[in-house]
Amino acid sequence: MFRGIHFRRSWRYIYINSKNFTKLPQRSYNVYTQLRHTPLTALRNHYRYLSTDKSVEHIVDSVLDQSTYEKVCATTLDALNEYMERLVETVDYLPGSDIGYSDGVLTVNLGPKHGVYVINRQTPNRQIWLSSPFSGPKRYDFVGPKTGEKGKWLYRHDDETLHDLLQQELQPIFKDQKLDFSELPYSS
Repeated sequence: MFRGIHFRRSWRYIYINSKNFTKLPQRSYNVYTQLRHTPLTALRNHYRYLSTDKSVEHIVDSVLDQSTYEKVCATTLDALNEYMERLVETVDYLPGSDIGYSDGVLTVNLGPKHGVYVINRQTPNRQIWLSSPFSGPKRYDFVGPKTGEKGKWLYRHDDETLHDLLQQELQPIFKDQKLDFSELPYSS
């Protein structure tokens, strides 16, 4: 029986004992150094967090059922696509700007100076994910009634809605236009 921690660089395995090992995701060197200097007894107490032999249940924290989520998400992304297309078409000071919407992924390229926004649906979690060149990645949950008649997409870490964040970040870019994302569906 192996007693200790062993690292293989190419596969990044951590061995706690011969019955329990897991492949770790690629992480920074500091994480591996910290694990290497952690006593074996401390790691053995946390075997359930490192073991892959137990099934992990995926928990969806959403008020919407699958079909309502699909409808609400499609309506939100379609409205954002149309609004962003109108915005980009009316300005001439964003060279290289482009809007693309396909298969639930909205890509808003505002040129090399301002970067690319990616807004996409995340069906397993029933969320909308945003990747912003300014604020980074965010995951939005739908908050509202189960029927999906009205509601908003909310980032639970800072209680800011998707539409409010887009309003704040895009208004300085489209400085000569008055943006109003609150007129779009599921903005509040």
